[in-house]
Amino acid sequence: MATNAFATPLTAYLMERYNMKPNAATNVTNIFSGALNFSPVVGAFVADAFWGRFRTLLFGIVFGIIAMAVITLSATIHQLKPPACSPLDQQAGTCVGPSGLHRAVLYVGMALLVVSAGGTNPTSLPFGADQFDERSERHKGGLTRYYAGYYAIAMVATFLALTVVVYVQVKVSWGLGFAIPTALMLAGFAAFLVGAAAGLYVYVPPEGSIFSSVARVVVASCRKWRLRLPHPGDVRMQEEALYNPPATAAWNGQRRVFKLPLTPELSFLNKAAIVTDAAAEIRPDGTPARPWQLCSVQQVEEVKCLVKIVPVWVAGVMWFTLLTEMVNYTFLQARTMDLHIGRRFTFPPISIIAVFYLSVALFVPVYDLLVAGVARRLTNKAGGGITLLQRQGAGLVIGALAFVVAAAVERRRRRSALLGDGVTSPLSAFLLAPQLAVMGASGAFNMVGQVEFYNTQFPDQMLTLANAAFYCAQGISSYLATLVVNIVNARTGRHGGGGWVGDDIGAARLDYFYYAMAVLAAANFVYFLVCSHLYRYKGQQAGDAIAVADPDELARDSASTSDSEAALFKT
Repeated sequence: MATNAFATPLTAYLMERYNMKPNAATNVTNIFSGALNFSPVVGAFVADAFWGRFRTLLFGIVFGIIAMAVITLSATIHQLKPPACSPLDQQAGTCVGPSGLHRAVLYVGMALLVVSAGGTNPTSLPFGADQFDERSERHKGGLTRYYAGYYAIAMVATFLALTVVVYVQVKVSWGLGFAIPTALMLAGFAAFLVGAAAGLYVYVPPEGSIFSSVARVVVASCRKWRLRLPHPGDVRMQEEALYNPPATAAWNGQRRVFKLPLTPELSFLNKAAIVTDAAAEIRPDGTPARPWQLCSVQQVEEVKCLVKIVPVWVAGVMWFTLLTEMVNYTFLQARTMDLHIGRRFTFPPISIIAVFYLSVALFVPVYDLLVAGVARRLTNKAGGGITLLQRQGAGLVIGALAFVVAAAVERRRRRSALLGDGVTSPLSAFLLAPQLAVMGASGAFNMVGQVEFYNTQFPDQMLTLANAAFYCAQGISSYLATLVVNIVNARTGRHGGGGWVGDDIGAARLDYFYYAMAVLAAANFVYFLVCSHLYRYKGQQAGDAIAVADPDELARDSASTSDSEAALFKT
């Protein structure tokens, strides 16, 4: 709530309270948004290699409270912001801009919020997942419900930020609008500390640098590129011949490792586990004496997990790019439409975006209670009834339909605007709600599906990085969305005019743009179908490609086997 209450209306805040020019305010917002979404990568590295999830999360929460306090003070104390600008001065362009002190205080608050996001975003979800023991009957199915509930609550918080909090900011005071989520952060922090003081939490210690393990596999396989793999036609025989020590697996604060069997894909990396001189390369306790020359089968398969996830992750990046286009231009449409609720009450145009978040929050329980139940009965599969990739694919199809709805609504809005001044439409802004609601249904499938997919398919000691990948997808999408708009304008504005998405919404053809985005969504779905067809879930053997229905089954079967049997299990 705090992050969205500041980041979403940031451009309007900089223009209204700091008297910045539109381009300058947009540039600051883009830089801040990119840093906010990429910082979880650094936080994930720190959590997995040094501090652990709890300490990193605690660090992020503290910095978030300090950041929001600074931002609230900068919006409240007159000496920390430029003087107010009258409408006449705005038209004349004589508003006093921010001084060095004003910018410094604001940017310090923004920087602290970026640091906070680096600590909280990649760790809050996996730290909650650490509390579940899937070997326990009591915890079975709880993890899946946790992922859904986590995201549903996050969507409700964002909905409140874009409705209640934004209304307070615009209609009452920016300072009060920032103070409300700051106070809620303090309350949440207090509850978090109570849980820690009561000893309720399970703490999983850091595993060491995940990037060094990946680098070791790459270096070791390159060093042994001339060697031939033993038993190239039999993966199971090959696995027995390679360096494959048993994984340590325990609970309640110790390592939890899902033992991965050797797979034939990317077999070049298997060479990193070839033992050339056992006496020199393996210590008496079974650990490698030269970790940059000899890696275990577990390390090799973990690197393969990362490589296999990348194509699916790219499809997720494209979905977020399409979501960004939908949000940006729905907001521009709302600015030209009737914002009244009743005769006297009007709402800020940015608040219409809250329909998307409300839709996600509503469709998540609908999916869990209805869709998953029907799918289980039809497919006779445990868990959600459909696989995580099928869930994401369904979201991509629904997302394409959302743009078809948006194009139809835009044609109606544009037609009504042309009857007047060509820009302003007498139609209610709530006419935009259906396209956002359909996109929200798409998010309930795809966005939540991405979260669960990354948290189950990343290697066990890289779950913090899994959540960082989710936020990085959002960061990249903001830049790709700009690139897509520039390409569309360059292609459609060659014969004069501003293109389909020009600055003048009256002369633009957003309906054509929405149809183009629907085509792009369909192309992304075709790409995703190819990736999902070639993808094998973590721990899935080549011969199991048809038999395996859900990665949760693999995890449950693996947990029930001993360490020595884990590498040979078959679902």
